[in-house]
Amino acid sequence: MVGVSRSSTAASAVAWAADAAARRGRELCLVHAQEWPAGAAPKHRHDAPDQVWASHFRAAGRDLLLNHMDSAAEQVPGLRISTRLEDGDPPAVLREAAEGAVLLVIGSRQVSGPGEAVTFTTVGRSLVGHPPCPVVLVVGDTARYDRLGPVMVGVDGSPASAPAVAFAFEEAASSEADLLAVQVRRPRRGDWPEAVEESFVDVSEALAGWREKYPQVVVREKVVMGQPAVQLAQEATAARCLVVGSRGLGGFRGMVLGSTSRSLAHFAPGPLAVVPQGAGTG
Repeated sequence: MVGVSRSSTAASAVAWAADAAARRGRELCLVHAQEWPAGAAPKHRHDAPDQVWASHFRAAGRDLLLNHMDSAAEQVPGLRISTRLEDGDPPAVLREAAEGAVLLVIGSRQVSGPGEAVTFTTVGRSLVGHPPCPVVLVVGDTARYDRLGPVMVGVDGSPASAPAVAFAFEEAASSEADLLAVQVRRPRRGDWPEAVEESFVDVSEALAGWREKYPQVVVREKVVMGQPAVQLAQEATAARCLVVGSRGLGGFRGMVLGSTSRSLAHFAPGPLAVVPQGAGTG
């Protein structure tokens, strides 16, 4: 499922979602939520004066969906595509629509600095961590990321990061990409080589079962020091996408995953997949 709008980021989101649907053998559903001006929502009486304006407004929404559908069909011939035109607040509409989706894709824009991160919000960022399925935020400029790069996932040995690891392996396998698993350790006094080695053990154990399920995926492991969101964003500059978990403790030891994923929603250099606990794959 992909949320479409009249923003400049929608085309990149549709392109990413169409490719993901094709790789997974899934149908692509395009959803557009129309926000009606106060007092202008369509009435049941079709002879009311405001119905002419309302019909044009709704037709514009249908045209938007059809244009994006044509683009997706041209990109992936034979792809099954459906559309949904809904009334209401976009985050609320998409949150409800995502209840039956395998994946929700939304266009996004990287902010220019910390000041903008405080004041700038998007539909995608408001959805991170809420739907039951993974949410992928696609930065508007698709040239910003390397389509041939590895899928990168932030992990540690906690159960909370398991859904993110599962999603990352599936994404790597379906795109024939390598997988880079990264754990970020916060620097602390007494962080001896033995402690770093423990982190590598955590990562290896988290990946073990998935390596057996996806033997074709080439896996690399890395441990870095620093603030989780900052380090993951830096490491992901050459990745085709970055995968993180959300909610609860784990994923980055001592950090609430929600805060890390929400920070990355502002600063990730390319597509960001936020996978909630309990999310399935496929």
